[in-house]
Amino acid sequence: MKFWKSTEWQRVRKIRGLPLLLIGIALIPSLYAVIFLSSLWDAYGNVNKLPVAIVNQDRAAKINGKTQHLGNNLTKNLVDGKQLKIIKTTKSQAASGLKSGKYYMTITIPSDFTENSGTLLSSNPVQPEIKIAHNTGQGFIAEKMTTSAAEKLQTKVSQSLQKVYSQTLVTATTASKDGFNTGSEGASKLSSGISQLQDGTKQLQTGTTALQSGSAQLVTGLSQYTSGVSSANSGSAQLVAGAQQLATQLQKVSDEINAKQQAKASDLAKLDAGLTELTQQLEKLRQIDAIIDTSAVDNDAENLGRGFSNVESDMKQLISDPAMQKAMADPQFSAKVKQLTQHLEDTKNSATNLGTDSEQLQKSILAQITTLKSRLGDLSKNGAGAVEQAQQAIKTLNVSLTEVSNGIATQAVPGAQQLAQGASQLNAGLSQLNANSGTLNQGASQLNSGTTQLLEGENQAIVALGQANTGAQTLSQKLADGAVKLSSIHNQKSNVTALSKPVKKDNSDLSKVANNGTGMAPYMMSVGLFVGMVAFSAIFDFMTVGKKPKNGFLWWADKQTVNAPVWIAQALLMTALLFIVDGMQTQKPVMTFVVALVASFAFNQFVILFNVAFGKLGSGIMLILMVLQLSASAGTYPIELSNGFFNAIHPWMPMTYSVHALRETISIGGNVALDLTVLLSLGIVSMILTWGVYEVKLRHNQLSFPQSSTAE
Repeated sequence: MKFWKSTEWQRVRKIRGLPLLLIGIALIPSLYAVIFLSSLWDAYGNVNKLPVAIVNQDRAAKINGKTQHLGNNLTKNLVDGKQLKIIKTTKSQAASGLKSGKYYMTITIPSDFTENSGTLLSSNPVQPEIKIAHNTGQGFIAEKMTTSAAEKLQTKVSQSLQKVYSQTLVTATTASKDGFNTGSEGASKLSSGISQLQDGTKQLQTGTTALQSGSAQLVTGLSQYTSGVSSANSGSAQLVAGAQQLATQLQKVSDEINAKQQAKASDLAKLDAGLTELTQQLEKLRQIDAIIDTSAVDNDAENLGRGFSNVESDMKQLISDPAMQKAMADPQFSAKVKQLTQHLEDTKNSATNLGTDSEQLQKSILAQITTLKSRLGDLSKNGAGAVEQAQQAIKTLNVSLTEVSNGIATQAVPGAQQLAQGASQLNAGLSQLNANSGTLNQGASQLNSGTTQLLEGENQAIVALGQANTGAQTLSQKLADGAVKLSSIHNQKSNVTALSKPVKKDNSDLSKVANNGTGMAPYMMSVGLFVGMVAFSAIFDFMTVGKKPKNGFLWWADKQTVNAPVWIAQALLMTALLFIVDGMQTQKPVMTFVVALVASFAFNQFVILFNVAFGKLGSGIMLILMVLQLSASAGTYPIELSNGFFNAIHPWMPMTYSVHALRETISIGGNVALDLTVLLSLGIVSMILTWGVYEVKLRHNQLSFPQSSTAE
């Protein structure tokens, strides 16, 4: 049997217009896929033709000391960028145009856009705002395109502002580096100063320790001193009494000398009366030794000298005492001590003079008495010559006694009185000193306690200064580290650009889709082939035969003489026209034809199976299946975005495998073995089942024959 002379082709040619209709059916997938895809082949490449209105209400303002007009700059960049068809309008024109569909989006730059942009680094930042409005009802896809463009616009504006403020931040960081360096140097100097202060505090602590020891010694010395002052006070009282006694005794000596002089003057007048009287007078004269008690004078002078020596020693020890030296800081007290010292020195000098005069007087008297005794002896021997000599001697003695009396009266007595007066003043000063010694002892105790507290405070200060020094060194190190880290930040233009766009996007794609049409081609080719098969099954009669076949296979084979050229033509014409008309480019052109043929074969046999088995109901089922496949085949959106029902039926849809296989050959260039296996299996199984259906119908005589040559 020749292919074009089969019974089925003879039947087809007898039906008016059916051959042309079959040619039209062969073109249905091409019309569906090629024409539809050509209208959207580069839709995203023509986004710059979408009309968008922009309203610029922004006013100029100062940012970082420079006058900026970011609204004008943004408007100019958008118009010049031509990513969208940007049209500058007024606010009212933009609103009415968006409502009427003249514009798909409006961009409004408010009046405070530049002003708010300048607050991003202030204490109260206000984010600048760009108002974008859509009218999705005019076109959902257009709204998605403009929204994507708006997001890019927002990113671009944000990067532009980031660049301005990144420059400010980088400049400020550079300045901060200098400040950190200065701070580090200052912290180092602070650490050095704290170290010196710590050393000084240690020296102070050493001095305070010495002061504490000295204050303890001062307390002990003052105790001894106050005891000595009490003893000196007692000795000074004795000195006063002794000085008064000395003055009294000296006065008595002077009075006695005067009295005796007067008495002896009377005797001298009577000397001439006789040697007896002379002897008596001489005898009385010898009693001068008893009258003048030189031993008492010597003892008093010796006691007085020892007292003055003790007082002088005590005074020297008292004045050299450190506590007395500190007390001498009081001007009034110092003046009294100096006055007392001066009186004591005067008294000592007077006592010294008195002792010297007394000694001379004693020596003179003794010498005179010795001479007198010698002369009295001679007088006894020589008689009258002795009397004359005695008279002369008496005269000489009288003169000497007068001198002694005058010396005692004018020098010794006033000196003794001055000594008594000085001793009284010394006694008064020592009494006052003794009265204040308690206060002095209390002050010394407080000084000792204060030095102890001071020492404890210095210990605490040394610990605190050590901590402060450690902190200052840490601060210096941290500031230096911060300056080193900040030194790695540069303020070149490239740095500002990198800071504004810190991440460089490096897109990589396993496959490349040239445009929207190429991306949608697998889906639309599959839909076109399935729709073509459904349309073919609805128009062409797969039950009517020219003559009764011998079996079901021959019935199927006779129908395939017309069916096979149609599905083959559908696949080849659709794919070729996509290459020729739409300019589709694929990774595997030959395999694209192969996949299209296999898919067309599978769809054809599957649709024919239902048409033969169920008639018009089968065609209706195929229409429903086609609708389900539009969503379940993942041709437009990822199947994960669909609901659970479509996810469940996705693996059972024939178009699932045709779409995936065509994507591999057109854009990815991967393996399609699994997809072809599934599609071939579907086609072969459907074909075998169709043989069986034909066989069953033939046995039940469920076939029809043409009633005339003009109608099937």
